[in-house]
Amino acid sequence: MRFNIEIKTDPNKPDLTVDPARFAILAVDAVRKGKAADRSTIQSFDWRGLLEVKKLAPDIATGCLTIESNNFDTVGRAGSRPSPWLAGLDLAAHGGSVPRLAKAAGCATWSPFWRNVDAGNVKEAQALGLKVVPWTVNVPAEMARLIDLGVDGLITDYPDRALPVLAAKGLKAR
Repeated sequence: MRFNIEIKTDPNKPDLTVDPARFAILAVDAVRKGKAADRSTIQSFDWRGLLEVKKLAPDIATGCLTIESNNFDTVGRAGSRPSPWLAGLDLAAHGGSVPRLAKAAGCATWSPFWRNVDAGNVKEAQALGLKVVPWTVNVPAEMARLIDLGVDGLITDYPDRALPVLAAKGLKAR
């Protein structure tokens, strides 16, 4: 069994939770206590916590979550300054490439919003050694499209919907 643990902090609302550094300590301690470092990925939209995880536990995989939409945008492509979600990393300094930015953050996995996934960014991310695991894809046709693009996994609220799609593609759930 694998664990996908999300640090939920918001750089725009720091009073809602403990700070990302403290959250990282708590997450790493829990993973270590559970003897699950080799079976865990710690992910977050707020990459500050992920950078702290890498300092504390370089052996624990991290996943850089992103979204670019009208309602929520952690990448900030249109902004004049780096997005507060990206721990000070500058998208422009990485050629406007979110996969390159995720690699620079030390993530093993890039987890974009499923609507932000295309063949080009999947290929680029995988060429950088990143796994691509889009979230939260709940429509079977979109699951099939993403599998056809070569993603490494899917995050879904409905595994029962994913199982027939995987079977039709000759894949097994892990």
